[in-house]
Amino acid sequence: MAHVLLVDDDPDLAEAVSWYLEADGMRVTVFHDGVSALDGFMSDPAEVLVLDIMMPGLDGFELCRRLRQVTDAPILMLSAREGEADKVRALGIGADDYVTKPFGPMELVARVKALLRRAGGPPEGPIRSLGVELCPVTRMASVNGRPLDLTRLEFDLLIGLMKHAPGVVSRSRLVELAWGPHFYGDARLVDSHIYHVREKLSATGLGPAPIATVRGVGYAFRDTT
Repeated sequence: MAHVLLVDDDPDLAEAVSWYLEADGMRVTVFHDGVSALDGFMSDPAEVLVLDIMMPGLDGFELCRRLRQVTDAPILMLSAREGEADKVRALGIGADDYVTKPFGPMELVARVKALLRRAGGPPEGPIRSLGVELCPVTRMASVNGRPLDLTRLEFDLLIGLMKHAPGVVSRSRLVELAWGPHFYGDARLVDSHIYHVREKLSATGLGPAPIATVRGVGYAFRDTT
């Protein structure tokens, strides 16, 4: 059952939209303000986020921006304004789709289902190995239960290694995972970031960081004791 987080300060609209989504077999969590929605997502992540733009306090734009810092889940924005500027802004800060009010509820359901198909299903669960735990949804890391502070690049490199453990991941593949396929800089930038990841892992008391260097190839997440 797909989980949809719906945020709209109009309770009647939110109730109607959630009814149609639930009738299509989805689980819907409704919030009427951005702050509560952000807190709710952190405790119960959703696979698709539907955000109204015009809300008091934390509006949809700022909520979208903050959510994009912690999740890659598809975001659909709702707005009563038809201007192109809002649409461009929403897409520019990470939204995947944009619907102008008033809209047909069946159209919204179809758009949500399309976003789910594009996203490839439910979010990944936590990845755990050798005392290290990474949560792809919240992008939080810990070692033996203790928080691990990683930059975005460090998180992407470490999760890339853990997903392929204990196999070797080449520098070029790590570059693609962290910087994308169109990065044309020096692949050895990976080395300095891996060094910092090792230092941070060791500082938690883990002992030797479980990242092995495979000369001439790349790195592997494995027991190095």
